Amino acid sequence: MLNATAIVQNTPLFGRMFNVDRSTGLEDINAWPSLMVMTSFVWLIAAALLGILMPVAQLLGLNTNVFYTAITAHGAALAFPFTFQLMVGVSLHRAGGCLGKKASGKLPALIYYCMNIGGLLLTAAVFSGLKISYAVMYPLPIVGVQTGQWSMGLVVLGFTGIALVLTSVIFLYPLQLLRMTFFSREHEELVLSRRTIKDPGMVGMIMAALVLLITGTPLMIIAGTILLGLYGILPMSAIAWAAEPVVFQFAFYIFAHNLMEAMAIMVISAVYATLPLYLADGTRKLYSDKLANVALWILLVTSVTSFFHHFYNMFPALPSALAYHGNIMSWGTGIGAAFSIFTILATIWKHGIRAEPGLMAILMGFVIYIFDGVTAMVIANVAVNAQLHATMSVSGHTMSVLTAMALMWMGVFYHHYPVITGRRLDRTLGNRFVALYSIGAMGLLYTFQAGGAAGMPRRFADWAQGGWMGYGVAILIFGLILSTAFVVYLVNLQRAREISPLGDLAAETAT
Repeated sequence: MLNATAIVQNTPLFGRMFNVDRSTGLEDINAWPSLMVMTSFVWLIAAALLGILMPVAQLLGLNTNVFYTAITAHGAALAFPFTFQLMVGVSLHRAGGCLGKKASGKLPALIYYCMNIGGLLLTAAVFSGLKISYAVMYPLPIVGVQTGQWSMGLVVLGFTGIALVLTSVIFLYPLQLLRMTFFSREHEELVLSRRTIKDPGMVGMIMAALVLLITGTPLMIIAGTILLGLYGILPMSAIAWAAEPVVFQFAFYIFAHNLMEAMAIMVISAVYATLPLYLADGTRKLYSDKLANVALWILLVTSVTSFFHHFYNMFPALPSALAYHGNIMSWGTGIGAAFSIFTILATIWKHGIRAEPGLMAILMGFVIYIFDGVTAMVIANVAVNAQLHATMSVSGHTMSVLTAMALMWMGVFYHHYPVITGRRLDRTLGNRFVALYSIGAMGLLYTFQAGGAAGMPRRFADWAQGGWMGYGVAILIFGLILSTAFVVYLVNLQRAREISPLGDLAAETAT
């Protein structure tokens, strides 16, 4: 396997931003996480440029293929190689520092290779003509072949990329977390801030790993069977059961919805772990660990079956009662969110906080997540969804939950950055990043919701036709503000200054 530290160090421009500090003896919990986070930001730049291209293509009246290529590649890059890989890198580092377990070896390397090679293969297929949403509606990819929109070769290439990405997400990453939590040998020298598996900051990590593994395995069985058919290894007649649209879509949404829920549980646990480190009175304790864990369990139980609200329009394949059950469970997740809000606010009220940029990014990301969650609960209503399911409201919900979680993970990474690199970030630039990101993300959230309420369709290449170009201009403006925030964040990483003495570094920024 290649040396992760060497790859980071030798990467032009980004190498300085993410270069691992070898003097602390923490390379086993820093190297692969740093490489993953660095690569996620490369994908972020691509996703941001593609995101800006979408309204620009509409305003300039460019060929519709430009818009559909941009929206397909943007969604895929934002969801997995950026947001999910950012989460993987930061969470592996955090788990290593909490448990004293190595985040190195073959599994982290395979996580990295499968995620990024898979992302590159899917991107190549998209830019070659495959225009599918990352919310794959099978058998539409095959329909595209039958109607001459793209070739079967591109479907095979794209599905191969998706399979590699999902292998990383569903199997490799959860197995690595579970291995570190329960089976790896502890190394005392790697412990930055010891935590038990009962700590809310660790409970959420374990829950998320199990959700990904359990809900994703059926999808991988079905998708793997279809892929073997596409490769010609199995006869198409043998995969007919897996190619049934209802079978594929049930398996897909069981995983896809719980993927978002797992990421939410994971990042909320990171909030619980990081907030106490910034309490003004130095107590380093949440208001109540029990309430925090109750919130996580409520989120887990309610979210597992709330995916049914995606199937309100699949009668008679899905009994209507289950669609309403999904609606009820979506509202149930709000109860878990309410417990989380109370725990966080009560902790701040009781102990006070040091308003550092990393913590402010985490808290503002949580605020955006809550506001987006309110819109999701409304959209989950069967009657409302019948009107909004094909509009920008749903696209805005998906995008906003990703941007909210990305902000929280960028805040957590901001906190861990000195331990990984031995360098300190600028507070002024950090605060500027949080302000710009919050304005951009909230603006996009409500622009998408307003556009959806006005009937603006999702994945539609002619906004002017329905008089929706005003929403498109607003999307461009807030998108540029959000992109500026990313630039400020990267500039801060580039300008970070070395810390000395190094001996106090781990204690100062303990996990």
